[in-house]
Amino acid sequence: MPAAIPIPEERLAELENLCGGKLEGNGFRRFLCVWLRVKKSMTAYEIAEVVNFHPDTVRIAQRNFISQGSSSFIDKPHGGRMRELMTAKEEKALLSGFTEAAEDGSILIAKEIKVAIENKVGRQVEESTVYRILKRNGWRKVMPRPERPKHREEAAEAFKKGVSRRS
Repeated sequence: MPAAIPIPEERLAELENLCGGKLEGNGFRRFLCVWLRVKKSMTAYEIAEVVNFHPDTVRIAQRNFISQGSSSFIDKPHGGRMRELMTAKEEKALLSGFTEAAEDGSILIAKEIKVAIENKVGRQVEESTVYRILKRNGWRKVMPRPERPKHREEAAEAFKKGVSRRS
């Protein structure tokens, strides 16, 4: 097993300043990986048992602290739109051109929007992607009503009866 990388003096001073600091979750566990090595002279295997990490993860935490300092203890956010074609602002800007046509009451066709998106991103996209972009931006599929809003069933029946007598 190779020898542990020595920790520079400026990093040791930084570690002392962090002792009273507020670290949470895995950031605190990574802090302990370095602190236990410096203060208690524990090996990576012993530290791994204490903080419930793999010994390789302990060594990585120590190496990251040596190269990056205290910023290596801060948890980075996970998740988000990793495979996005456009940012949310770009999507809104692209759909704003179609907003005027939609407000006029003209029929919008998803294939036209798909072509605009493909021109913007420079490659083909699936039609389901178009519908997800529309949904994400608050668009919805508007269908004609199945019947008139002022429809009265008795008036319709009276009309039917009147028509059959006249013929």
